[in-house]
Amino acid sequence: MIPDISLTPEQLEQWRRDGFVRLGRVLDDEGLAACRADEGALRAAVGSNERNASTHFWCLVMRQCPGVRRLATSGPQIGAAADILGQDVVLWWNQFVTKMPDGDAVRGEFTWHQDNGYVDVSPGSNLTVWVALDDVDTVNGCVWVQPGSHAQGLLPHNRPREDSWHLQVPVAGDGVPALLRAGEAVMFSGYTLHRSLANRSAAPRRAFFMQYAHADALLPAKNLAAVDHPDAWVVRGGSSRMRPA
Repeated sequence: MIPDISLTPEQLEQWRRDGFVRLGRVLDDEGLAACRADEGALRAAVGSNERNASTHFWCLVMRQCPGVRRLATSGPQIGAAADILGQDVVLWWNQFVTKMPDGDAVRGEFTWHQDNGYVDVSPGSNLTVWVALDDVDTVNGCVWVQPGSHAQGLLPHNRPREDSWHLQVPVAGDGVPALLRAGEAVMFSGYTLHRSLANRSAAPRRAFFMQYAHADALLPAKNLAAVDHPDAWVVRGGSSRMRPA
């Protein structure tokens, strides 16, 4: 079992400056195998009309996926999240993202965006922990981040194509690739611009990410507090506003 991660002073400074930090390993071998098994069960159940998709998304899966439930509710990354958010922390979103090895540059790209561009969190205390379930690099579709972009706050997003639900922010430059080994994670602000490119390898690129917020955070578009989201899990603290996980 991997102990709680506490951010070092250098990591806290990087977070303030760049809006992201690598956390190192958050899954041991047993936990990694369990999360891969969860993803495999979901992918095996994909319908025939979805099997040719370049990317598979499965959202809010913790209730049926014990491996990622253990990670998201008691994993070592929660310590790092609490260092940023404070001691009342809720998990309000979780999602698998599997890029299939088709290499299609258009279909396989997830364009530059901020996570708060999809569902804004107020105040902007939302953060994402992105966990690699395979070794990830620039060939198979790792995450790229724009250092310092979080300081701009929420930016206008648009749709790059009419047939796409993806949102996009125009960005100059490539950013920095988050190269991770399987079981490692990168954590970034809900305002940090990030993207991923197509998977040009010969195997699927599997990842799981979690979004955490402070108990007092609000989701204005949904007109509710993060802690009152129907799929929220209390993972740290005991504020009177927080319901049990």
